[in-house]
Amino acid sequence: MKNCKVYKDGMHYIAIRHTEGKSILRLKKPPEEPIEVVDEYLLETAEEMPTRADFGANNETVELTVEGDNNTVNEYQSSAENNAEDVVMNSKQVINRISTRSDEFLKWYRESFGMRWAKRRKFIASKLNPYFENEDELYYFIDSKLQARRRAEIIRRIRCYRRASLHDFNYFVTFTYDSKKVTEAEFQKKLLNTLRHFASRKGWKYMGTWERGSDTDRLHFHALMYIPEDKLSGEIVTRREYDVKKKRMVEFLTNTFFEDRFGRNMFQVIDGVSFSMNTAIEYVIKYLEKDGGRIICSRGLKTFLLTDIDNEDIITRLREDNDTKYILFDDFMVYKDGVKLGKFSPSLLEHANMTN
Repeated sequence: MKNCKVYKDGMHYIAIRHTEGKSILRLKKPPEEPIEVVDEYLLETAEEMPTRADFGANNETVELTVEGDNNTVNEYQSSAENNAEDVVMNSKQVINRISTRSDEFLKWYRESFGMRWAKRRKFIASKLNPYFENEDELYYFIDSKLQARRRAEIIRRIRCYRRASLHDFNYFVTFTYDSKKVTEAEFQKKLLNTLRHFASRKGWKYMGTWERGSDTDRLHFHALMYIPEDKLSGEIVTRREYDVKKKRMVEFLTNTFFEDRFGRNMFQVIDGVSFSMNTAIEYVIKYLEKDGGRIICSRGLKTFLLTDIDNEDIITRLREDNDTKYILFDDFMVYKDGVKLGKFSPSLLEHANMTN
């Protein structure tokens, strides 16, 4: 069979036979009608707190205007005996902005991460209700969007599994940063630059996503990584410290190169026993779905291997009623432009034709 796409489903290599599909003309959707959204923000910063000079005497009411997109009137009840610390603020800044129903749905969809389906649906409906004329129209919109998001997440999950399973990752790594060493912006930029350089110069591979901690809101980068044995910068050492969540001392592996430049990092060996590839992939997908981010990959990290398939390398059809997918032996022959490259191994991927 010519020009087959080969992926790994976690256990077996699957070949997809090349077929000529019918091209369908897709009509471009008209632009969505804009809506006006009202946001309210509590004024709680130090610059917005009132001072003694702002207060009148004898329980009089003082009206203050705060500059912004809209004028906001703040009322403070004060007396000569009260200090500024004893005054209760009742201040809000109202901002009108232009958005769309889809953008607002996405905002509240991400905000409701972790809720059960029914509660999530009700929560989003309560936020979008002002922008619809009736409930039927509201819930039709929400249900269609939820179904589309669910389908997109399933497709993304499948793609992540296939891409990660095809490549030979040997570490699951979590990077965070020390505020004494770098800022958050520097951490994002410098970490990705470092990984790109290691990928091009040392043959590293990585596939990860950004995530913010639920307790500290601190930025992390979680990644599956392939690091050749003789291409590791720094050393892998064991650290021991107190874990606040687990409420006990824990041991973990860390890399001294990244520790010196950025701060805390944890390296977990993917050995298939104490920590499996499936567990590592689930972690990445969980963080991906939590923050609605995107997968960041090293160059050349593709999902499918493009090759011809010999008949003797085929075990059977994946399904009896489907003649487009076939299960292969693990040592199937790999071809590039009709030329044999050899029996499949992860080291052949950098020389073979790859695609997404």
